[in-house]
Amino acid sequence: MFKTVLLSSISLILSFQSIAQHDFDDLYKSNTSFKDYIESHMDEYDLFNSDSLIDLKIKSDFKVLNRKKDTSKYQKAILEYNFNDTVTIHRKIGIKARGNFRRENCFYPPLKLNFPKKKVKLEMLKRFDKMKMVGNCKSGSIYEQYLLSEYYVYKMLNVLTDSSFRVRLIRVNYYNTGKKRGNAESQRYAFLIEPTKAMADRIGRHIDDTSTFHYGQYPPENRHMITIFGYMIGNTDFSILARHNMKTTMPNEKSNYILPLAIPYDFDYSGIVDPPYAIPADVLPIDDITQRLFRGPCEPFEVYLPTLAKFQSKKTQLYNLINESTLLDKKSKYRMISYLDSFYEIIDDESRVKAAFGVNCK
Repeated sequence: MFKTVLLSSISLILSFQSIAQHDFDDLYKSNTSFKDYIESHMDEYDLFNSDSLIDLKIKSDFKVLNRKKDTSKYQKAILEYNFNDTVTIHRKIGIKARGNFRRENCFYPPLKLNFPKKKVKLEMLKRFDKMKMVGNCKSGSIYEQYLLSEYYVYKMLNVLTDSSFRVRLIRVNYYNTGKKRGNAESQRYAFLIEPTKAMADRIGRHIDDTSTFHYGQYPPENRHMITIFGYMIGNTDFSILARHNMKTTMPNEKSNYILPLAIPYDFDYSGIVDPPYAIPADVLPIDDITQRLFRGPCEPFEVYLPTLAKFQSKKTQLYNLINESTLLDKKSKYRMISYLDSFYEIIDDESRVKAAFGVNCK
């Protein structure tokens, strides 16, 4: 939808101007027809409301970026989006490496894209002033499959709850402007993660990074969704209370009840993805990330039943995400489906659920 709307708007541009490249913000500011069209289609400009693949080009000195992996400041870059053979919209942005482990251990660090707010004329685009982009850790088709597997994990959580980060798959042409390597170009898949504030606004909440909450203050449907989802995908690399790979949101409207919601992210350390660099923390009683471990506290079995029922009701949709993918190869599909199979075998058996979730503890 995003591409369709912008393609339609380009015809307005060509009616008065035949320049091959356009800066989106300058065009929005200077041309009334373009501005009116964009503003009349605001609802269709939700970048994360579509699954269609976006092709982008990012120009920068990636040799410097990969060598320094400095997270303190942004490096200059140009982002280009081609609409047809003659028209390209481009934006001046900043990029920097992010992510603790992957920044140090991956040849291609994850990026944060910075769209300077002061230069953005369209108010609704200011929600996307900074955006996380996840790419391959290293070269090769196998690392591409790990990336795509993590992308589909995000999509599975979207199926189960709206209180989750949305993602958008992109195909990036990295154009290296460094002098020593000339103008080398490479193409790899990546995905964008919905900005935190945009996610919170969408569900009618705001981010709370400072308040302290105990586990019982999180609504059962939220805390059980996170811990059971973590168990389903084999993820132990999170903590609700410590906010590790977790954002805490609060309702915008005042209430007599404190209802924080935890929103998880970063799923590459999951057994269902199983990249070679992922190992469980030393303090955990597992030897491999493919071993499931329930990270919730001891609660009676009955309290989990509503959430387990939701996982059952969404089973077909979760399987379809994987089976219908045209991007995952046979090996990745087999790995992910087999992992889901073993999860549903467990939750179909009450005694195995009780044993796995530790509900018999005291």
